[in-house]
Amino acid sequence: MDAASQNGNALIAFGALSGAGIILAFARTWKWFSRSGRDVIDLATIGKFFAYICGIIGTVLLLVTAGVSIWYLIFIKNIPEITDTNKEQIKNLLETFLITSFVLKLVDIIHIIIRQTRIEIFFMDWERPKKGDSENVSVWRTYFAANELNEIQTFRRVNVPFQLLFVLFFLKVINFESYSCGDGTFISSLSNFICSRSDAIVRIAVAFFVLLGTAVVQNLFFTIFYQRFIEDKITNFIDLCSVSNISVFILDENLHGYYIHGRSPHGMTDVNMKDTVMNLYREENRMSGTRGLEPNSDEQIFIMKINRSFQRQYQSLLRTYYGYTGPRKTRQDAERYTDLLLQAYQNLNGFLCAFIDQSLSSHQYILRNRFFLERILDYEFRVRTRSDFDGQITNFFFTDNEKTFTNILFCGEQSTLVIWNMITFLFIDILAQNYVLAAILTYAIDFIFVGIRNSFGRKNLSKKTLIPKNFLI
Repeated sequence: MDAASQNGNALIAFGALSGAGIILAFARTWKWFSRSGRDVIDLATIGKFFAYICGIIGTVLLLVTAGVSIWYLIFIKNIPEITDTNKEQIKNLLETFLITSFVLKLVDIIHIIIRQTRIEIFFMDWERPKKGDSENVSVWRTYFAANELNEIQTFRRVNVPFQLLFVLFFLKVINFESYSCGDGTFISSLSNFICSRSDAIVRIAVAFFVLLGTAVVQNLFFTIFYQRFIEDKITNFIDLCSVSNISVFILDENLHGYYIHGRSPHGMTDVNMKDTVMNLYREENRMSGTRGLEPNSDEQIFIMKINRSFQRQYQSLLRTYYGYTGPRKTRQDAERYTDLLLQAYQNLNGFLCAFIDQSLSSHQYILRNRFFLERILDYEFRVRTRSDFDGQITNFFFTDNEKTFTNILFCGEQSTLVIWNMITFLFIDILAQNYVLAAILTYAIDFIFVGIRNSFGRKNLSKKTLIPKNFLI
């Protein structure tokens, strides 16, 4: 058994998986193409396809690298016919795979950050004005909801510092690293054995097992225990929207988005402490209406597919809303532009509230659950049941039981981020042959990109909602 045959098998596996990956990239690009409302294939479409290809091929390279290294550890390492030259050839191939995978996955992460920080978002205020004055509605509830959304933009179920600490604990303290030394047997860290030379291929296999195991265990712990008994930040945000009487209207593409229904069943939430406590008491004891969009329903999260007619009117109101952020060199300018901005906000808010209430005869929508195939493919089909006045397909709201709206947050890309951290760790280790350095640099790179995502996400949230960045802590 020579290195050439092993490298050939690895390339065959890479080719087969890449073929399936290209098909998957086509499917994702088509899904994006449909949601963006494009009619022709343009540079943006080609760019999307390239970005999806980068992410998928990067993952394929990791899987092939892990598979080859694990196969080598179990079946090949101690075969006498395998010479140092053979090992070096296999190691060089895996090194090339990891370097390429790191570069491609880096493109994928940048694509995710760009996509998540360019969404359209608007906080709909359902609060009724006091004393009939439409300007007498507090804005602090909107600021509070926006601040909470800003805080969960980079929230993840797998905590990277904890994961890397546990990885180093198993590799260095428990000494799983010893599998890469000598004949591949486990050597306790309490022994006086010193590893003078480690096998780079085995290091990949051992590190991959530990990285994957710690990520899976941490994810299970969060899902089974933490979010049930301690804190679920996503659910808390939705509850906050209901308590604040604020709904969130999100468009991640021109004709696709998400709606979080935060309309309070009590009508008003800008009340004193006593009324707030009594409102919560009535909800707890089923003495009031439910929080759901439909009567007697608790469903608050929905996937939206809107038509072009609604999109045109929404964009028209949105341009007017953004258009009144002009210069305020004098006090008179500030007052005039602020009055115009308030009127534009009320027009947009009223339009969206009327749309949700089905009060616009020209913009009706159908609410239904997603079919099983739609949930599997993460794509919603337009079923022609009735048309609006322009003869176009009606808008659709789909119950989002899977909370796919988290795709606009880092936690919705959890698997991609875990894979990226694994690739980064293995990429650095195969070059430096040092697990500690790999952990430190993996944390540093992750910290930098989380900071970039936070910065651009905060800037986009401030820009789209016209909330000063000072209030987004």
